[in-house]
Amino acid sequence: MAAAASLRIIEITQISPPAGTVPETFVPLTFFDVLWLNSTPVERLFFYPYKDSSTHFTSSSLPALKSSLSLTLQSFFPFAGNIRLTPETTDKYEIHYVDGDSISFTAAELGDSNELFGDGPREVPKLKLLVPTLRSKNESSDSRPVLAIQVTVFPYQGVVIGITVHHSVCDGNGSVNFMRTWAAICHASNSMTQAPATPVLDRSIVPDNDGSLYTAMINTLLSLDDFEQLKPANEEVLYLATFTLKHEHIRFLKEKYLREAENRNMVVRCSTTVVAYAFIWIGYLKAKSIMLETKEAHCIFAVDHRQWFQPPIPENYFGNCIGMCFIQANMEDIVGPDGFFEACQVMSKAFEEVKIVGINDAKDWIKTALERVVHKPLTAAGSSRFRVYDVDFGWGKPAKVDIVSIEYSGAMAVAQSREERGGVEIGLLFTQRQMEVFKNYFDENLQNVSL
Repeated sequence: MAAAASLRIIEITQISPPAGTVPETFVPLTFFDVLWLNSTPVERLFFYPYKDSSTHFTSSSLPALKSSLSLTLQSFFPFAGNIRLTPETTDKYEIHYVDGDSISFTAAELGDSNELFGDGPREVPKLKLLVPTLRSKNESSDSRPVLAIQVTVFPYQGVVIGITVHHSVCDGNGSVNFMRTWAAICHASNSMTQAPATPVLDRSIVPDNDGSLYTAMINTLLSLDDFEQLKPANEEVLYLATFTLKHEHIRFLKEKYLREAENRNMVVRCSTTVVAYAFIWIGYLKAKSIMLETKEAHCIFAVDHRQWFQPPIPENYFGNCIGMCFIQANMEDIVGPDGFFEACQVMSKAFEEVKIVGINDAKDWIKTALERVVHKPLTAAGSSRFRVYDVDFGWGKPAKVDIVSIEYSGAMAVAQSREERGGVEIGLLFTQRQMEVFKNYFDENLQNVSL
């Protein structure tokens, strides 16, 4: 509790879009959005170097962050609104914004940050100090706030921007575009900094067969007692660590997969995502000892559907456009001597099938996910495509980006490497013993790669 006591709140305020710039607006949720209606929010931390005092931060950096955030919310105003049931309906949800709606913005100060800024194992409770909490402005209301921000300064060491987002408002692509836009406006003096395209808010561009998928999705949700991803029942302290698969590691894994395919006279599709996820999957199963608990190995991954619709959904569409990809294999195949090849094979096949099936099985996503939870599937949060290391507020690129909400889901957190093109960063959550097992697996299998 000593760490918690050292967190000093500088201020808590509400930030709105500039007054009178956004009319009252109602944004209906699609079937992609309500899929996440009762899930825990996404919590990201952006770590930056900062060499000045708290006084300089509060007098210079803090006002710039707040004013630029207000301007950013003019385009991303759904973040300042609330999710609610559409009046006079029982199952239609929407984001409602009215002039003056706002987000909670907390500024805080904390002491030494060296441990938290590193890649090595960091205690999750200490990281949680940097994460803002989504609290309803009116506790008696059924409306749900969708965004909260906390900026924590470590004098002469660093600044951490924490963002908590309700997943039903947008997917990771949308929330990172929001961060990049905010950073670009804050850092407007740098002519090399360009804000992303204005977000597309029109939900009608998402095809839904006259609402049948929405109806099926919401009926499934309403029939469940609780579809929230709960914190794992684990009394041990959990640690978050980052493992980087460098460009040469990825090349090595691709060559290994292709070489085995050639030996079997097979033609395979080889991608960075497939080899990286397959490699992590095996280590995850061993570290968690899941191979001792079930005969089946499972993954559940989110897949972006934007490019598969006709016409394609714009990249800057602000909402959810991700579906579920389910992967299943025999455990003995995945952890056996040819496990890496087998894991690559089942992943590659599953990703290809998702492109063909599209959203035709969307009504079954929730049911299938719940059926497979018992097998402790590997899941993923984030993506190497999101360019989280382009979020520059004027202090340079982030020294680190973490997704702390994997505490609830047990997912691996994925981002592009901050060090080089072609690399992938994976954040993983383990107990101390599990972390040692995974690190040994990681090092032993990549020790002969020349970097």
